[in-house]
Amino acid sequence: MVEPHVLQRYRAAELLGTLPAVRSVGSFASVAELVAQMRGAERSAWPHLLVVDPAAGSGAEYDLAAIAAFRAAGMRVVILSALESRHLIRRITSAGVDGIVSKQDPESELLRAVVRVLAGSAAITARAQAVIDADPAPKLSGQEARLLELYAAGRPLASVADRLGVREDTARKYLKRIKLKYDAQGRPARSKLELAWRAREDGFLDPAAFGSVAF
Repeated sequence: MVEPHVLQRYRAAELLGTLPAVRSVGSFASVAELVAQMRGAERSAWPHLLVVDPAAGSGAEYDLAAIAAFRAAGMRVVILSALESRHLIRRITSAGVDGIVSKQDPESELLRAVVRVLAGSAAITARAQAVIDADPAPKLSGQEARLLELYAAGRPLASVADRLGVREDTARKYLKRIKLKYDAQGRPARSKLELAWRAREDGFLDPAAFGSVAF
């Protein structure tokens, strides 16, 4: 269990301990603490399931990279989050975690999600799904979303194209499609500054990084 707030961490660990055949093996204030504990430990000693509230803002990159590494190693992951940051929601859903539970959900929903995930199924609570679905952004392809994130962060289009592994004229076509999709929503984003504002509003760009974007 990884949760920065002490009372919530202890309560969640206590709840998980009420499930038959489930043993809570540790609770931590941060993903970094968990990584430090697991470093050097035998793989057989790793937990089968991680319930985690990933950090928002500058800590999100580290936490989500660690979560991806855990999942690649075979660990199941349930996100337990307030889901208040659109940027974090977008990163969580793109990470492909096994379960998502809102902190507004009843405790029984957390237990139900954990049981489903341990049984090998995906589990997203109805409340969490509603928050995810309330996405103001236009429907962008994976390449378009990545281009918007990089371009709105201040990178030149040529650099963005290089990062995406496409030609610059292809990147320019992606950019044109993004602008057309925003126009179709009645939310014009014709300049780079307007695109940056839309990217920030819709969670493609970390709000904490917006102040450092150069144009």
